[in-house]
Amino acid sequence: MVNKTKIIKARVTEDEKCLIKAKAKSYGYKDLSKYLIDASIYEKVTFTDIKNQKLIYDSYASNTKELKKILKDIRHIIKYNTQIDDMAVQNIKLMLVNIMRNQKNMLKLIDKKLDLDVWQEVNRKKVQEE
Repeated sequence: MVNKTKIIKARVTEDEKCLIKAKAKSYGYKDLSKYLIDASIYEKVTFTDIKNQKLIYDSYASNTKELKKILKDIRHIIKYNTQIDDMAVQNIKLMLVNIMRNQKNMLKLIDKKLDLDVWQEVNRKKVQEE
């Protein structure tokens, strides 16, 4: 028996972890490490470059940068304007939180949708090859 002493670490999302475990199980692996070793050494890896992915991310980053500038200005106004009542301040703060939450959700949606499209394209090619 070969003495295995080296460790390789990888960070994955919860969804990726579930998919990896499900795939290992579907191939009959009980040991996830053994599956990952076999998959990384023997399995064919398909890389798909998504058109305009960089453009999408750059646009998102630019939008986020502008929003952060606006948020900073609004925080400054809230802090130093004595004519805004507490309810208006709370509403503005709630809007700011919602803007940032929407930005994060948009990025998650972009990642999820782009990954889904890649997955579907790869699987269509596999089905056609069979």
